[in-house]
Amino acid sequence: MLREILAKPQANMLFSFVIGLGLAVLMFHRPQVEVEESLHEPDKLRTMITRVDGKCFRYRIEDASCPDVRVSA
Repeated sequence: MLREILAKPQANMLFSFVIGLGLAVLMFHRPQVEVEESLHEPDKLRTMITRVDGKCFRYRIEDASCPDVRVSA
């Protein structure tokens, strides 16, 4: 049954497109880069209040441990 479907010219074009798209994604993707810069000063963050979906949130600054493995650019 699969052989009959792949025998059609339209199926070959679709299959080639999917394989080509997959190869392009593998070749041209960019790794995620970790940015270590803060956009706001810590004092400004303490006073910021953000509304998301009708709820208000205040930022709290705390020390956190960083993972040992980092993605390099």
